[in-house]
Amino acid sequence: MFGLVLIAILGVMGGAIAYIGDKIGTKVGKKKLSLFGLRPKYTSIIVAVTTGILITASTLIILTIVSYDVRTALFGMEKLRTELTTLSSEVVQKNQQLEANHLVLQSKEEEYSNLVNKINSVTIQLSHSRTELASALEQHDQTMAALSKGQVDLAQAKSDIADLEATKAKLDTRIADLSRVRDTLNSDVDRLSKTTAQLSSGIKYLRAETVLYRANEVLATAVIDTSVGQVQNQLLRVISETNRKVLQQIGKQDTETEMLWISQADFQNATKALQKSDSSMVVRIVAHENTVGDEAVIAYLEVYPNKRIFAKGETIAKTTINVQENRGGIEPVVLQFLQQVNSIAVEKGVLSDPLQGTVGSISGTELFNVVNQLEKKVGIVQLRAVTLADTSVAGPLEIKIVIEHP
Repeated sequence: MFGLVLIAILGVMGGAIAYIGDKIGTKVGKKKLSLFGLRPKYTSIIVAVTTGILITASTLIILTIVSYDVRTALFGMEKLRTELTTLSSEVVQKNQQLEANHLVLQSKEEEYSNLVNKINSVTIQLSHSRTELASALEQHDQTMAALSKGQVDLAQAKSDIADLEATKAKLDTRIADLSRVRDTLNSDVDRLSKTTAQLSSGIKYLRAETVLYRANEVLATAVIDTSVGQVQNQLLRVISETNRKVLQQIGKQDTETEMLWISQADFQNATKALQKSDSSMVVRIVAHENTVGDEAVIAYLEVYPNKRIFAKGETIAKTTINVQENRGGIEPVVLQFLQQVNSIAVEKGVLSDPLQGTVGSISGTELFNVVNQLEKKVGIVQLRAVTLADTSVAGPLEIKIVIEHP
């Protein structure tokens, strides 16, 4: 508003200056006044020009005194440009520094989470070993009691004593083994606790090796039909196929090498669970810990009853969106809806990825198409998540997003 007023004032003043200069020059010319001995014609021109210069100069001086903006425009423009350039440079530097700090923080948080998960896993192993040790000690005490009782009638119990002594020797060996395992696990817990503390203080760095499989990563998922029998052979076939997959992953050509290690107790428990079931079962092979380089993959088995969770064409969830209110922010709304669908599927019984917590995925192209279609809509629209195929406990969940007006 001030600029318009200033332009109007300068326009009026220009016209007034021209008019006054013309009048003064005309009067001087008519009176035939002479200045510095010049002819009246030139004298009138000099008077008119001088009058215009004085009026313009006085106008600028008055505006400079009265208006801060005029003073800034005349004398402070270069300083403002220098300050603007300096501030813009500082903003760019601060943004770069903030991005770098964010990446470092994200890396540290991920490493801390991985180590905490490994400590929890080792702690569980230690608890299991302690339980087995207590059981072995109890069996050892029972064996010693039986041995003492058998010594009362040595002649009649020689065969029993021999058997008991053999059992005692085995249990002693088992106790020694469990004791070593306990000591090793205690050492691992102490070491990992120290590593976690170092990570918290910011002085622990990531291992240089490439992690082939992360702890709790699903290596394979299979459905075993228990109604046809021979469940143990089916399970062995799944484990063998997974072993070949691991060999391919690390680049080994020898298909007979055992790179997938599953404990005998874990295998027997899974086999018993399959034999007791009268319907199909889902078996998942999950990595027990991070695996790097060409190390053997230590894994465990998970067994779940299999059943159909969603039928083809079934609507899992739906929501409404006001396109005008979310214009420019449609993608976060769609992602939030997909998270809602994921949560519903997990609650219904679809197995999720232990690392990401997801039961399926949607391609970037499909997500882009949905967002692009919503951007073209007006008013309130409804989103529905519809299954593309029958979905069982094993998953994965495949959906399409239907856009319609409610």
